[in-house]
Amino acid sequence: MKVRMRVPATTANLGPGFDVFGAALTVYNEFQAEYAADGLGGKFVLKGEGKKSLPKGEKNLLWQSMQEAFKVLKETKYNLKNLNITVDTGIPLSGGLGSSASAIVGGIALANALCKNKLSKPQIAELAVKIEGHPDNVVPAVFGGVCVCAKEDDGHGSIVHLPVPDLKVVLCVPSFELRTKRSRQILPKTVDLKDVVFNSSRIAFLTAAFCTGDWTLLEKGMQDRIHQPYRGKMIPVMDGVLKAALDNGAYGSYLSGSGPTIAALCDSKKAEDVKKAMVKVWKKESVSVKTYILDFDKKGVTSI
Repeated sequence: MKVRMRVPATTANLGPGFDVFGAALTVYNEFQAEYAADGLGGKFVLKGEGKKSLPKGEKNLLWQSMQEAFKVLKETKYNLKNLNITVDTGIPLSGGLGSSASAIVGGIALANALCKNKLSKPQIAELAVKIEGHPDNVVPAVFGGVCVCAKEDDGHGSIVHLPVPDLKVVLCVPSFELRTKRSRQILPKTVDLKDVVFNSSRIAFLTAAFCTGDWTLLEKGMQDRIHQPYRGKMIPVMDGVLKAALDNGAYGSYLSGSGPTIAALCDSKKAEDVKKAMVKVWKKESVSVKTYILDFDKKGVTSI
């Protein structure tokens, strides 16, 4: 038996929606698991972005997530000795594009497929949030589109799906890494009330933009005072890159997740100009970047 899953990259926060807003994008990780009894299993193959850097076997996040799913499904048949697993990573690692979330969702989905799809997508999302701890990356990886997520005190979550915009997402992924743990540690323990009010107003603009299609609201709707100013201290010329995108036709720009990837939303006709302007700022700092012009993924995790 062989199962294959494709999981989209995700971009979280979208500016002011810290740990709340997330969206799926059209660049993917692909995962495969094949049951092979009688000593023919045990292969763990890495391809793509993570070929040299990701761990194999027990320490791989995909396998750890598969194990968690097997526990929920009460399945004891499968192990590393009777499965051949392939991980093909197209999503940049440690870039703020949900590579870890993709592995978590992919692992659960692979295990679920091996067990005849007993879990629904909402159940996959709930388990993924338990493993990840934050919903803003894993939820859009499961469902696709643009999601507003809330993790309740009892551990359960609430999800609202916003209309998916017909816009391009321009990404600049710099060559250095920024670990999520370090990017969280730099955030303040308390936040000034003025900054909370500022972000509340920007979240309102952001939500209105997606619901009405008035993309002129995104410039304000993607401004933030809760996390970007602090994370920007670790990202050279972040403010300059954000401004360059806006000055060259982007509706809005923001730090993707915990960074260092910087994203901008624009019409297709403006995408190349926006990309070139963002890259130009990075080049002044002698930082090489990988660029993408993407659409929003509408399907989330899918069998292939």
